[in-house]
Amino acid sequence: MQLTFDPTFVSQSKQAPIIKYQSWLDVSAIAKGVGFIAPVEISITLNDALAHHQTEDDDDYDQRLYDALWLAHHYLSLDQRTSFTFTFDFLRNDKLNGKFAEASLRMMVQAQKNLILIGLPQDFYKDS
Repeated sequence: MQLTFDPTFVSQSKQAPIIKYQSWLDVSAIAKGVGFIAPVEISITLNDALAHHQTEDDDDYDQRLYDALWLAHHYLSLDQRTSFTFTFDFLRNDKLNGKFAEASLRMMVQAQKNLILIGLPQDFYKDS
């Protein structure tokens, strides 16, 4: 059963504007596949952290992105807070050495109006 996130929040008297501190990438097409209804953007630094290394296949990035989006959607569906952090653990396949290396990313999700932003925690602060 696929969970669906409802981005409708309790209306406030005045909503804060959408704040974006750096460049973000639209991944809404992929995010719809895991159940997001609202547009989803990831930070450039998160995109770089998920990118495949030279010793990995090109599709490793696609799988990591899908898994990270699925996990973010899962946590949003369970708690439905507007902002939270979580840890995303994954393996990098080093085909040259025939080994897997563990990797861990601390990620942050912010639901702003009708936009979901996913990035590293420092992506949400001006002074980083």
